[in-house]
Amino acid sequence: MPALRLSDKPKPLSLPQIESRIPKPDELVVLSKPLLDATITIGKTLLDCTNKWAFGGDVAEVISGVNVQANHIAILTTSEGGDELARKLARYLIEPPRMVERELERDAKVDLKPHKIRIRSYASRFNVERSRLDVHGNLQIKVGDWDWGDPLDFEPDYVYVAGVKVPIVPLKMKNELYTGLGWTDRARKIHEAVMRSRHMFG
Repeated sequence: MPALRLSDKPKPLSLPQIESRIPKPDELVVLSKPLLDATITIGKTLLDCTNKWAFGGDVAEVISGVNVQANHIAILTTSEGGDELARKLARYLIEPPRMVERELERDAKVDLKPHKIRIRSYASRFNVERSRLDVHGNLQIKVGDWDWGDPLDFEPDYVYVAGVKVPIVPLKMKNELYTGLGWTDRARKIHEAVMRSRHMFG
């Protein structure tokens, strides 16, 4: 059976061009103070982490200027990284690392047909500065009856959050993932953020 694949050269999206203008108030999305405080704390705590890790989920998109609302923090890493993060963040640990499989609330839309999405990972959960942190080691995705995809792998981008250098999952990879799942609304938000950034910084 096929599996969701992330190619090195994603197909270009047919999306509208964003004109140069001042963003509307509802387009200016920032992290809540608990999420910002937690992001900074995590970034400082994991500065000397030896395994690959990066902020993913909505928090990483907000940091990159994408207009989404974040309610918790997610980190992608390897299985070995899951164990290392659990040790380094032990004071915040709620659920230790273990293999977890679950179904997402939102379906994929492939060839105009809905398909259930399942994910599995070496997962753990934390409470950092009153914010939920989910860590996923070797995250895999399964769409409908397709085979499980390979564990998500990437080279992180780096940004500064309040002076702390942190890795984030690249928007290019998120865009390709959303496109593969048929989540064109999420892919469009990334496109809009990239266009705004180009207008701001030339």
